[in-house]
Amino acid sequence: MRRSFAFLLAAGIILSARCGFAQTLVAPDEIVIYVHSAVTNADFVEGLVCELGRVLVPKVRAAEIDMRFTQADLATPSQLRVETVGPAFDQATAADRGNAFRYLILPYDLKATGLNYVFSNTFLDGTGVGVVSIIRLMPRDAGLSRKRVSDVTGDRLYKLMLKSIAVLAGLRTDGCIMKFPRTLQELDDKAAEFCPPDRAALVAAGLLKDRPFGACNTVAMAAR
Repeated sequence: MRRSFAFLLAAGIILSARCGFAQTLVAPDEIVIYVHSAVTNADFVEGLVCELGRVLVPKVRAAEIDMRFTQADLATPSQLRVETVGPAFDQATAADRGNAFRYLILPYDLKATGLNYVFSNTFLDGTGVGVVSIIRLMPRDAGLSRKRVSDVTGDRLYKLMLKSIAVLAGLRTDGCIMKFPRTLQELDDKAAEFCPPDRAALVAAGLLKDRPFGACNTVAMAAR
């Protein structure tokens, strides 16, 4: 029988945070990555699922989703309003609500209130939902092979999602992979690992494996 979120919360591990108060870290049963049907090049998905699966205890799987958006979802003529996309995605994937962290990967640009754009958004309303856009993550340099494009995109998604997963689990720190990237260069430059105290807390909570397991056929991750 699958554990409910309520059970997980009740059994959460109280850990000391750097900011001086206790945090309850809660590991989900699984991570579900929903790839929007409008994503035309989803080569990165297999590698992303593999890389996350190497380091996370919960099962990681991917699925396709066909969500429709209207004028009401637009923040600008070319950007979706992330504040409306998140709740709509939560409703569309309600069957997984309560035992999984759910992520929507979109090919459309995202805007949040007060920001010109966002790579991703993690919703802290208890739904366990995150939304990520790949439109700014896919490299567009001339001469790159399709595999290299896939690997770099997957690498950037990996950093954004691993941080978001930790945030949804209850971690509130800002070092190493938890840093907020304001630009694509900052995203590329920041660490792909958790700081040691954060890592220890996440391992103790049953979210991170003590050691990564397995290998993935990706180029970008090989440098880590």
